[in-house]
Amino acid sequence: MPRRPKAFDIWKGMKPPALRRLALAAFLLFSVIGPLGHLMDQPSSIIPWRSIILDTLGAGGFAASMILFARKRWWITLLIVIFWTSVLAGEGILSIHQSTSIEPPRALTPEDLDATGTERVVLGWLAVVLLVLGYTTFIRVISNEIQKRARFETEVKIAQDIQQSLLPESTVQTSWYSIAGITIPATEVGGDFFDVIQISDDCVAIAIADVTGHGVGPGILSAMTKSALHSRLEYDTSPASVLANLNKTIFDLSEEKMFVTFAYLVADRSQNMVRLATAGHPPILYKHHQSNKIEELRTVNLGLGIKRDAQFSDVEIPFAQDDSLLLYTDGVIEAMNIKDEEYGNEQLRRVVASANGSPEQVCDEIVKKLHEFTKNDVFQDDVSIVCIKFS
Repeated sequence: MPRRPKAFDIWKGMKPPALRRLALAAFLLFSVIGPLGHLMDQPSSIIPWRSIILDTLGAGGFAASMILFARKRWWITLLIVIFWTSVLAGEGILSIHQSTSIEPPRALTPEDLDATGTERVVLGWLAVVLLVLGYTTFIRVISNEIQKRARFETEVKIAQDIQQSLLPESTVQTSWYSIAGITIPATEVGGDFFDVIQISDDCVAIAIADVTGHGVGPGILSAMTKSALHSRLEYDTSPASVLANLNKTIFDLSEEKMFVTFAYLVADRSQNMVRLATAGHPPILYKHHQSNKIEELRTVNLGLGIKRDAQFSDVEIPFAQDDSLLLYTDGVIEAMNIKDEEYGNEQLRRVVASANGSPEQVCDEIVKKLHEFTKNDVFQDDVSIVCIKFS
């Protein structure tokens, strides 16, 4: 069940048209202070309408300014307070000066009493009208925002369910390999995904992708990319061919300025060979069991969806028993701590070199180290990790 939105969250996330309507509601509601303040004065004299108008506009203007601008920077809030305080204080000083410069008060005539009574009736009705209009506008604006957010949360939940259904089991194990993977989105719906596809008894394919940005849009594009990948594997599993065809599909389907970084490999037990390709993606880390050496494997290819007729290449690497490969997205190496320092390749390599457990334990250890480094429960970018170990 989605959490109930807080008023501050609603205000902070409002679009400019809704924000302007909320500012109008705040103006109307707080401008009531003007007529009400004068109604509370002693009815000993007629109140100058100039003073009433300025107090009404000042109180309403202060509230509207806070709604429109105060969420941006703290110093803007301070400037708003200083400006409207000076306006209202200036009016107060002027009123005091006028009251001390006029002649001593005289006894009110019946005509004066009638005038002050009429004025106070008008002020009362003005306060009621402002209050009703402000409250009605406020309720309408907030109700619309809550309805929009409810629809958005429903759409996000559907996107989450679709994305979750596209992820494979967290751990896949056969007689000759073990694979584990994890995806941690930075927002409700992430732009990362990974997949493990059993091609035959002797061949397995692993893919990992990172769509630019995060949110519902990239999440949908990642789902389309995965669907296109499965369709392509029915005809050709070679990395260069798979990337070339995915690139054309993503270029035709994605919006401008959206692209996908991609890493894909096929492990063949019959030849003890891994064939792989990367497209604008961080290198795959290959850990040699015998020497404990970490090798970076990548091909110089453009990200998918940038150029429709881009050419792609792949490479072949032999593997041995107990060797392992790590695929990951740039959310891992670009995770930042409170000093704005990136986690980086070297720290990731050290974790991989020292980790000797199962692929699942390797993934968990990397995530643990990332949390220790960032000192934050939420990452700034989507994080995805896949580890395969040969047996």
